[in-house]
Amino acid sequence: LGFLTLPLPSTEDQMGNSSSVPQVRAKDVKRVCDGNFGWLQKRGLTNTQQQKRWCAVHDLHLYYYESPRSEEPKGVVNLRGAIVSVSKRAKMSLEIETGALISEKGTEKRTYVFCTMGAEESRGRMDGANPDEVKRKQLNHAKKELERWKKILQEETAKTFTPA
Repeated sequence: LGFLTLPLPSTEDQMGNSSSVPQVRAKDVKRVCDGNFGWLQKRGLTNTQQQKRWCAVHDLHLYYYESPRSEEPKGVVNLRGAIVSVSKRAKMSLEIETGALISEKGTEKRTYVFCTMGAEESRGRMDGANPDEVKRKQLNHAKKELERWKKILQEETAKTFTPA
C-alpha cells in the first residue's frame, strides 16, 4: 500500500487568514486517514442549526464534506494547537478550540462544535422495536461515537507537539 500525499492548506489557510479551502476529494482523504472518518453534525455556538457532514481526520486537519463522494470539502478545521473537549453547552457534542495552545500571531482562534449522529440516522430505523429500547440503543451508540471521535481528535491534536 503506497502513501498518498494530499495537498495541504497553504500557510495562509493554516493561520486562518484566508477563506479558501484545499481542494481535496473526500475519497482521497478516506484512503489515508486510517479509519478516522464518519458522520458528524456540525453546528456553531451562535448559528446552532445542525448540518450533517461526513468528516475525516488527516495530518492535523479535520476535513468536513457534504458526503463521502464530495469533490471538495465544505471546510477544514486546523487541529494544530487545538483543544478538544466534551461540550458543556451542547448535548452529546465535542468542542474544538482552534489555536488555543498556539501563541503565534495570526493563528485563528475559533470554537467549532460537532455532535455525534443518533443511531437512527446512522444505521436506519428499528421498526417494530420497543421505543424505550430504541432510545437506549441510540443513546449508547451516540455515547460510543462521542468517545471514538474525542479519542481520534485528541490523538491528532497531540501530534502538534510530537517531533516528526
